[in-house]
Amino acid sequence: MDPYTLLVITRNQSLAKRLQASFDAEQYCLRWVPTASQALGLDLRPNVVILELPSSGGTRNLARLKRRFPVPVLALTQGDHRRSGTPQGTSEGVEASLARPFRMAQLVQLVHVTLMASAPGILRAPGMSLDTKTRRLQVNRTLYQLPPIGCRIMAVLMARFGSVVSREDLFRDVWHTEHRDSSRALDVHIAGLRRLLEPDPRHPKLIVTERRVGYWFRPPAQVP
Repeated sequence: MDPYTLLVITRNQSLAKRLQASFDAEQYCLRWVPTASQALGLDLRPNVVILELPSSGGTRNLARLKRRFPVPVLALTQGDHRRSGTPQGTSEGVEASLARPFRMAQLVQLVHVTLMASAPGILRAPGMSLDTKTRRLQVNRTLYQLPPIGCRIMAVLMARFGSVVSREDLFRDVWHTEHRDSSRALDVHIAGLRRLLEPDPRHPKLIVTERRVGYWFRPPAQVP
């Protein structure tokens, strides 16, 4: 599947290079231009726009950017010491802002969370969302990177949360087989998900075993 595309608008070439390195590591496709006016002329369909304010001239062109690119816009602002590195709500048309200075990991996480909230094809349950494209699971404000099989198991459980999912259904939907040859593998992957997600894997509250049937999933918002 194609990677997510980010459009970065900043006059700061050093910042652009840091963003390029950080998001390359996350397997995102990043396109950089110095100004909003230049961005308007691009033949591009980004998933998120990252806009440095005010040096890129974005405030003046924000409405035009939103019409041209109907996707979330994240603003990088010059903030005071009390707000530095903290996601903030901001003006109309901008989904969130991050005050400088900030750590790249903070911006990467803000992009992840924004995509979780806006991208099509995201599986959602109360208090969490799963991007099967990147295998990123968001639980409240915490992000987890799932292994391929673990992601497929979570996708099945989340799609049917509140109901018991039989082991046979999991074999069929995850391994595309109705045979129990994968029984031990299923147990191993469920145990791995519990170690990753459960505060106490020995007493799971999210992925619960229904003896002799299968598993049912309780979203974190429903866990007492």
